[in-house]
Amino acid sequence: MLLKVTRRSFLLGAAGSAASRKARPLAADLTGIDFSFIQVTDTHVSRNRLFDARRGYDVPADESIRRTREAVKAINDCSLPYELIVHTGDVAHTRNTTEDFDLARELHQFKRPAYYIPGNHDVGYSETHKYRPAFEERFGKANQAIEPVPGLRLALFDSQPLDNRAPEAHREEAFQHLDRILTPPKPTILFCHVMGLQSFHVNQLWPGWPADVMNRWTDRMKRGGVFAVLAGHFHRDEQHFVNGLPFYLAGPVINMWGRQSCFRHWRLAKGLLTYRTIYLEI
Repeated sequence: MLLKVTRRSFLLGAAGSAASRKARPLAADLTGIDFSFIQVTDTHVSRNRLFDARRGYDVPADESIRRTREAVKAINDCSLPYELIVHTGDVAHTRNTTEDFDLARELHQFKRPAYYIPGNHDVGYSETHKYRPAFEERFGKANQAIEPVPGLRLALFDSQPLDNRAPEAHREEAFQHLDRILTPPKPTILFCHVMGLQSFHVNQLWPGWPADVMNRWTDRMKRGGVFAVLAGHFHRDEQHFVNGLPFYLAGPVINMWGRQSCFRHWRLAKGLLTYRTIYLEI
């Protein structure tokens, strides 16, 4: 297996409008931090064929297993320094039984601490209460915050209940979780799976979440000190700004739509947030 690396960087607190700079922590707050981690997303582990005629993907049985094994090995063998791994969702492909969860738990044998956020394939949108316990039993809390180094918080957020398909009560509960993990305010990187953005797919722009939900979500994140949102879900490498807040979307491990398997190595140092996309040539 060969690895191919690309790199991008972003200056925190230096771009955007005056209002957005005021809402997010300044680069000066982060200049003393040097911290690296790996983001992996959308493994879609299953023993079965992954097929959806409407969405246009068809992946042979066991291909997700092969690619997840290769990704885990590449991450464990990665010579770049890093402290931990964050999986930004769709760990497994199906949730109606625990078979895919158990297989995914078996495959994700990282040598360093790993944190997992559920995706829509893991817990759905409208029945997250039903499926989240099985996910959390195997992969840890869906909504939590950690402080890996002094002065920096990583917030892990199950964003599925913010979707239009979720009941209003679930959406309000999700905002309560967000309040909890973002209190008190401090410089924060937030990780989630779905992010409510418009998606350009099959030559069509599909709608995202309503403006009131997006504004409420991004306003709360900025008040809590979030300066970057890292997500998966689209199976594409994209960057967007919503309400002055940057969203960075990573490519997947699974090869739906012919995607090349990859993961990202992130580094926060001297007020710069940079990433390398590491492609698995398998």
